[in-house]
Amino acid sequence: MTAQPAFVPLLNGFPSTHAFLESAETLLDYAFQPIVDAHSGDGYGFEALLRNVGQLGFQTPCDVFDFAADAGVLVELECLLRKKAIRKFVAMPNRGKTKLFLNVDARLLDVDGFLFDETRLLLDEGDLSAAQIILEVSETGDVNETCRLNEFTKRGRELGFGFAIDDYGRGYAQLKSLYEVEPDILKVDRFFIQSINTDSRKRLMVKTVVDIAHVLGMRVVAEGVETTQELAVCKAIGCDLIQGYLVSRPFQDLEEAEIRYPVVATAVKRTPMMPRDDADLVAREIRPLVPLQDNARMEEVLNLLRAGRANPFIPVINSSGEPRGLIREKDIKTFVYMPFGRDLLLNPVMSNSLAAFTHRCPVANVNTPLDQLVAMVADEDDEAGGIIITKNGKYSGFLTTTSLLKISNEVRMRAAENQNPLTKMPGNALIIQYVQNDAQSPDIERSFCYLDFDNFKPFNDAYGFTLGDRALLLFSELMKRMATSENVFAGHIGGDDFFIGARGRTSEEMRRMVYDLQEEFRHQAESLYDAADRLQGYIEASDRHGISRKFPLLRCSAAILHLPVGLSVDRKDILGRQIASLKSEAKGNSVGIAEATLGQLFQQPVH
Repeated sequence: MTAQPAFVPLLNGFPSTHAFLESAETLLDYAFQPIVDAHSGDGYGFEALLRNVGQLGFQTPCDVFDFAADAGVLVELECLLRKKAIRKFVAMPNRGKTKLFLNVDARLLDVDGFLFDETRLLLDEGDLSAAQIILEVSETGDVNETCRLNEFTKRGRELGFGFAIDDYGRGYAQLKSLYEVEPDILKVDRFFIQSINTDSRKRLMVKTVVDIAHVLGMRVVAEGVETTQELAVCKAIGCDLIQGYLVSRPFQDLEEAEIRYPVVATAVKRTPMMPRDDADLVAREIRPLVPLQDNARMEEVLNLLRAGRANPFIPVINSSGEPRGLIREKDIKTFVYMPFGRDLLLNPVMSNSLAAFTHRCPVANVNTPLDQLVAMVADEDDEAGGIIITKNGKYSGFLTTTSLLKISNEVRMRAAENQNPLTKMPGNALIIQYVQNDAQSPDIERSFCYLDFDNFKPFNDAYGFTLGDRALLLFSELMKRMATSENVFAGHIGGDDFFIGARGRTSEEMRRMVYDLQEEFRHQAESLYDAADRLQGYIEASDRHGISRKFPLLRCSAAILHLPVGLSVDRKDILGRQIASLKSEAKGNSVGIAEATLGQLFQQPVH
C-alpha cells in the first residue's frame, strides 16, 4: 500500500483522505453490462462500470480516480472498489460461469505487486478463480510508455488472470502493443462499430483488426453495438463477442442478468454461417487433440508425448476451457536429448508452469468462413501448425494447416465446376445457394437483381457468335468490377442472363449501381457494331417469326427485388413469381429497370 499523506487540502468537500474513502465505499456502486457470444447469444462476461459518482461530487469515474491519485490513495480506492465489484458479481443469480471484466487504471501498473495478491484474497472470499477475471487496460492511455505493462500481463497470466485491451483504435493504437502484450481479448472502440453497416471504411478497418487478432490467438469484442444491422456486420467480419445497448444497457439490479440474450440468439439463428458443404468439410478435418490445462506439470506433457501422438502439438487451455496456445513437441525434445534435460524438465521450478513452452496460435470459431480460415494460415510458417477451433469460446479441436489447404483445394475444385465456362463467374448452382441463404437472413437489407440483354438474338444472328461471346465477356468484366466488395455478389446464370446480389444497400443505392452498369454496358457495346449501324442506332434482322425488323442496339434490362430488414423468405416459388413479373415489366419500359420491395405479406416465420 502507498503511504497516505498526513494532510490533504479541503477538496470536493472532503476534509481528509479517510473521509473520501469512507464516502466512496458508502456511495459508489457498480453496474454490469453483459458481453455475449456473437454466435450463440450466451453470456460470456459482465463489465463492471462505476456508478453514483455524482453523489460523490464528481462528473465522471475518471475524475474520481484522478482525485484519488492526486490525494495519494489510488491503491486504497482501487482495493475497496474491487471488493465492491467482486462481491456484487458473486451475488449475481444468473452469472453462471461468466467472467468479470475489471478496468485497471494505467497508473496502477507502477504499483509493486500490481494488487494481484489483494485481488486473489478477494476472489478466495467469493470462491472465484483468477480465470474468471479479465483485467482491462484502456488503450486510450499511453500504455505503451508504461515499462511495466509487459511485466504486469506476464505476472498476471502466470496467476491465471485474463487480460483485455479496451477502447482499441481510439487512442494510441499500435500493433506493437498487440504483439508484445498478447492480450486474451481485444475490445474494438465503439466509434468503429457505430454505423459499421453503412460505412465501408469502418468495415475494412475492423475486419483488418479482427483478422490480425485471430492470427495472434485473441478474441475480439465489438463495443457499442446498438442495432441488429451492426450486429450482423460485426458477426460477418468475425467479431467473437458483442457488447452494447442492443444486448443490454448497464444494470445495477442483479435480477436483470440473463444466461442468454434473446436478441442476439434469435438474430444469430436466422443468419446463415458457413455454407453447409464447406462446414461439413471443415468439421470432418477437425482433430479432437487432447488438451492440457495451463496448470499441468511437465510430467503430464511427457506422458502425452510418450503416448505416440499423431500430431506434434499439444493444445493448452485454462480452467475455463479457453485456448491458451500450443506446446510443440520439438521444443520439448530439445530438452529431452540434452544431458540431464529430462531431469531439468521435471524439476519443480520448471514443472509448475507450462508458460515457457506455450506458443500463441491462431484461434477461430467453428463457424468462421473457410476463406478466413485459409487467410489465417496463408502466411504462417510450418511451426504454426494450424488453427485452434473453438465453440462458444471453449476449445473444440485442432485444424492442421495441411488439412485446411486440402479443404481449400476441394472447395476451389468444386467452385470451378460451378463456374460459367465462358465468363468464369459463379454459375447457376452458386447463385441459387446465395439467394436461398440471403433470403433467410433478415438482419440486413438485401437486393436480388436479375439482368439479361435486350435484342441479343438479332445481334448474334447479324454479327455471329464470336462477337456475341465478346458482348457476354464485356458485360461480365463490368460486373466483376462491381463485385470487389464483400457485400456484392455477381454471377452468370447462363446465356445472356446474369445476377447481382447485394447486402446492406438501400433501394436507391442499388438502383444507382444497376443504372450505372446499364449505361456503361450500353456505351461500350456500341464498339461491337460497325460504323453504319452505330450511326443509325439499330440493326435490321429477322425476328423469331422470320419477319425483318429494326432492333435497337444492345442494352440490358434489370429486375430488382428488395428484401427489407426483418423479412425472411424460405419459399423459392414466392421469389420466382416476383422476379418473373419484374423481368417482364423491365422489358416493357424505356428505362429497362423494374423494382419492387417484397412486402410483409410474404414474410415467413423464422425457425
